[in-house]
Amino acid sequence: MSSANYNEHHLSSGHMIGDYGGGRNYDEEKAPLIQSGAHGHGHGEDGKPPRVLSFISLLAIAYFCVSGGPYGIEGTVAVAPPAYVLLFTFLLPFFWSLPLGMITAELSNLGSGEDGGCSLWAEKAFGGEMSVLLGFFSWVANTVDLSLYPVLFVQYLSNAFDGTRYENDTWGGNLENCSNCSWFLAFLVIVVVVLSNLWGAENVGIVSNVLAVILLAPFVIMVGMGIDKVNLGFIFNAQGGFSAWRDVDLGTLIATIVWSFSGFDAIGQLAGEVKNPAKNYPLGVITVLIITIVTYLLPLLVGIQASQDWVNWQDGQFSSIAMQIGGLWLGVFMSIGGMASSLGLFNCNLCTVSRNLYSMSVRGYLPKQLSKLLPRRGTPFVSILLTAFFVGVLVMLPFNSILSLDMTMYSLVVILECIIYIKMYIFNPDIPRPYRAFKNRPSLIIVCMPIVVACVLIYTTPSTTKWHSSIAVAIGLILMAVTYIMRKRRERNQLSIADINNHSDSSPTSAFSINAASTADETSPFINKSTNTQNNQNNNGNSSSSFFNRNRTVGNDGEGVDQY
Repeated sequence: MSSANYNEHHLSSGHMIGDYGGGRNYDEEKAPLIQSGAHGHGHGEDGKPPRVLSFISLLAIAYFCVSGGPYGIEGTVAVAPPAYVLLFTFLLPFFWSLPLGMITAELSNLGSGEDGGCSLWAEKAFGGEMSVLLGFFSWVANTVDLSLYPVLFVQYLSNAFDGTRYENDTWGGNLENCSNCSWFLAFLVIVVVVLSNLWGAENVGIVSNVLAVILLAPFVIMVGMGIDKVNLGFIFNAQGGFSAWRDVDLGTLIATIVWSFSGFDAIGQLAGEVKNPAKNYPLGVITVLIITIVTYLLPLLVGIQASQDWVNWQDGQFSSIAMQIGGLWLGVFMSIGGMASSLGLFNCNLCTVSRNLYSMSVRGYLPKQLSKLLPRRGTPFVSILLTAFFVGVLVMLPFNSILSLDMTMYSLVVILECIIYIKMYIFNPDIPRPYRAFKNRPSLIIVCMPIVVACVLIYTTPSTTKWHSSIAVAIGLILMAVTYIMRKRRERNQLSIADINNHSDSSPTSAFSINAASTADETSPFINKSTNTQNNQNNNGNSSSSFFNRNRTVGNDGEGVDQY
C-alpha cells in the first residue's frame, strides 16, 4: 500500500510509584487531576477546571475530532466499486468507531471524571510507566495529525479559485505550487488557531459550532439539488457491483474509511470539563456517529451519480461535483467549507492534545513548565505553544509521509487503549462507573474488533513508514525506561530517609536526614515544586491533593508499600 493510501483528509514524587491496578483501592473523590487551583488560575471547584462544555459544544468538538465533514472520503471511490465504498462506509464504523466511542464514554466517567484521556487511563490500569508510553504515543500521533490541517486549508483555499479569473495566479488557484506562499499561509493558520485555543475550551466549542454550520451548508445544498437524480440500482451494479471484489484495493479502502472515522478517544482528554459526562458522553458518541455516517453516505451517493469517472476521483472531488451540480458559486462555497473543516479539525484537536501534555505535567511525568496556565483564561498556554511549534516544523515535511506515520502511531494507541479497558473491566470492577458500556465479559469481544482493524492497518503500512514509526516507538520505550529508573531511585531514597529518621532521635544525623529529604525531592527534574510543597503539608495532616491519596511506608520486607 502506497504512502498516499490513507487519503489527505484528513507529583508529586509519589505519582510514579506503584501499580494502580490489581484491585488496589484509591479514593477517586480525592483525585483532582488537573489542579489548576494549585497554580492560582483555577475556575472550578476543588481546584479543577470548570465543567463548561455543554452537550452541543461537546457534539461540535467530537464531530471535528472524528470527522470534520465529508472532505477526504472521496479517495475511496477510486480504489473500489461504488457498492463496496458505500457498504464499508456504513459498516466499518460499527467495528471501529462505535467500540472506541463506548470505551471512551466509560473511561471518561471513571471515578469523578477527570481530564487526561488515555495517559490517565493507562496510569490507573498499569501505572506511571505505561502512562508515559501511551501519553507519548498519543501526543506523537495527534501532533502529526495536526500538521495535516494547515496544509489542507491551503489546498482548499487554492481550489476556491478554480474557474475564476484568479485560477492561474500565484496567490490564487496556483497557490499550492508556491512553497513559500503555502508555508506562510499555513503558519498564519497555526497562529489563528493557537489564539483561539488560548481563549479557552468553551470558546473552542463555540467556534466549532460556527465552523460546523459553514462546512456542512454546501453539502446540504448539493445533496438537496442532486438527490432526486440518484439511481441506486445503477450505483450498486456499477463496475460489476459486489461481484467485482477482485477490483477492491482493500488496504487502501479500509485505511481511508478508518481514518475518516477516527478520533473518539480524543474527547476523553476533556472529561473534566464536560457537563453531566455520564449522560452526555454516550449520547454524544451515538449522535456524532450517526451524523458522520449520514454526512458521508449522502454526498457519496449524489457524487457517484453525478461524476462517473470514478477511477480518477481524488481528494477535493466534491468541489468539482458541487460546481457541476450547482454552478461556480456552489463549487467555491464547497471549497470554503473545506477551509472551515480544516480550521475546525485543527482547532479542536489542538485543544485535546494540549490537555494531554498538561495532564502529564501536573501528574509529574513531564517538566512542570508544561502545566503553567494563562492568567485569567486558565488555559495551558505552554503546552499549546509547544505543540504548535512542532506542528510548524512538521508542515514543512512531505504531506504523504506525515499522513502514513499519523495512522500507524494512532493504531498503536488504539491497541493499547483497548487493552487498558479490558484490564480495568476484569481486574478493577470496583472503580465507580457512572456509565458502563459493556454489561458482561462476553461482550468484550466487541472491544477486540478495533485491535484487529488496527493490526491490519499496521501490517499494510509502507515499510518506510514502519521504520519512522519504530523510531517513535523506541523513543517512547526509552521514556518509559527513564520513568521506571527514576521511580526506583526515589523508592531507594525514600527507604534511606525512613531508615535515617528511625535513628534520628538517638543519632546526631538528624540534620543529615533533613538534607537527604530535600535531596529526594530533587530526584526528578519533572516534579512540580509547588505540588511537592503542598504534599509535604499534606503529610503534616492536611487533606491530600495528589492524584491518588496515598502515603509511602516501609513494609516488613524492606520494600516500599503504597497506602491508599
